[in-house]
Amino acid sequence: MKIIDTFVPCLFAFKYTDDLPDELERVFDDWEDPVFLNDFFEENENEISITIEEAIVKVKSEAVFLRNKLLELANSSPNQLNELFKNLNNNEYTAKELSQQKARNRWLRLYAIKIDENNYVITGGAIKFDNQHLMQHNPHTNKELIKINKCRDYLKEQGVYDADSFQEIFF
Repeated sequence: MKIIDTFVPCLFAFKYTDDLPDELERVFDDWEDPVFLNDFFEENENEISITIEEAIVKVKSEAVFLRNKLLELANSSPNQLNELFKNLNNNEYTAKELSQQKARNRWLRLYAIKIDENNYVITGGAIKFDNQHLMQHNPHTNKELIKINKCRDYLKEQGVYDADSFQEIFF
């Protein structure tokens, strides 16, 4: 497991193995891949009220919007990523040390750990349907919950608790 720089300023991503892309790239690749999306929606057909073809178009469109919004906010001066990322737990109103965050656009979720006001580390992402309220109630979002917890533990083990300590391990 390592942390890499991404195509987005102030945004980093976990890379779990050398033979796979980092999590930000993996998620957007999946959301643009018609074969991945078709398989996903066939497995989850009971979760959607539209056709699989319509669901694929919807996710691809949402992914383009989310990517563009991510770039726009990250390239602002100063960066505005805080407008996109919110606390993972909807009942938390303040950010705590290494808080778990989510960026969302309808069905799509990017999961990250907030290092400070200007730096986030992506841990993964998922398609989450409207009727799924808790991440642990669905296998693919529960997998992302496990990953974000594992990544947060990893950062703590490395002595990361703010931007300065993050810079020490990353650079």
